[in-house]
Amino acid sequence: MFDSDILVAGADPGFGAIKLDTGDTKVLFPAVICNGNERIFSTLGHTLINKGSDLETQISSLDVIVKNNSTGVERHYFMGSLAESLNPNEAHYCWDEDKSSDEEATALLVVGLALAQKSPKVNVYLGTGVPVKYYASLKDKYEAELKGAFSVEFISGPLAGVTHHLNILRSRVLPQSYGVFIKETLNEYGIPTNPKLFSGYVVVIDPGFRTTDIATFHDGIMLDPPNSFSIEKGLKWAYIGVAEKLKEMTKNHTNPIETDDKELDKIFRVNGGLYPWNNGSLNLNPIMQSMLTQLGTDISREVKKTLKPMLSKIHTVLVAGKVGEMVYEHIQLDNKLLIDNPQFGNATGFRIMASTLVNSITKANTTT
Repeated sequence: MFDSDILVAGADPGFGAIKLDTGDTKVLFPAVICNGNERIFSTLGHTLINKGSDLETQISSLDVIVKNNSTGVERHYFMGSLAESLNPNEAHYCWDEDKSSDEEATALLVVGLALAQKSPKVNVYLGTGVPVKYYASLKDKYEAELKGAFSVEFISGPLAGVTHHLNILRSRVLPQSYGVFIKETLNEYGIPTNPKLFSGYVVVIDPGFRTTDIATFHDGIMLDPPNSFSIEKGLKWAYIGVAEKLKEMTKNHTNPIETDDKELDKIFRVNGGLYPWNNGSLNLNPIMQSMLTQLGTDISREVKKTLKPMLSKIHTVLVAGKVGEMVYEHIQLDNKLLIDNPQFGNATGFRIMASTLVNSITKANTTT
């Protein structure tokens, strides 16, 4: 942050999780949301479980009221793990491709920003991204609509009773995967940190929840399609395979298990892949590993096929994202490198982009 009243943030609002980086704070929670309601039974005998830091404890208890101060619209939501616990039938991922005008997607993003605030009121410079395949059609819409004044009131957790106010002044939008490239090549002042990546061919592979984004760079410039593209396959595809296998394993029982990606996501995040059943549990990790192996293989095949003319010239393949970390060992490409803190690769890059925006504005103001 540059001043106490300015928040410079990079946000990667994925289909599976909200990732947000402000430099000194990183926010992460499942992109699950539902309408909030009065809590009666869920508070009986309830003592807030300490999840570590105050931020982590607050993230586990996202009972919030979000107000769009421009429109006056106010909504009560449960988000993240609290939504999964208190309202499992209605809790859902924010699926829309276009998150700029989706009220729930905006609420998730705004709450992420409110969690990162160090003061009650901030002005926000926001860097964010959209999937490669939607960049051309959504960039201008995102930059026009992801702005405005919001308030977030926390109903529970360490911030219970506190309201944070934020005003998103400017949004800058890049293709997802570009954030990873920025993180690996530039600092907040636009100074190159890895000159090697600005010469020759570099590929970024960024597997996500529903899609895998591939970005190809030549001499630091991101190439247009078909050399930069999206694959319609990600972690959700692996979960579908696990669900099918689980149903097959239990088909001879009175109640065969029918599950979905949302429940399985929680099983692997919270239960370590152990699915409670009968008097014990079923270990889904071997099935998941098999699906991840296939996912890594499929991604590798698509990259090799699409980038075949330049394949021998690619000197670095950057792999990013939490899913990228999960499939990294199964990606069959030379010169691959798993970036540091891969889950926040895009968010950190988008923050660096937003920082350079603020620095350019500051520089322009001081020279006029």
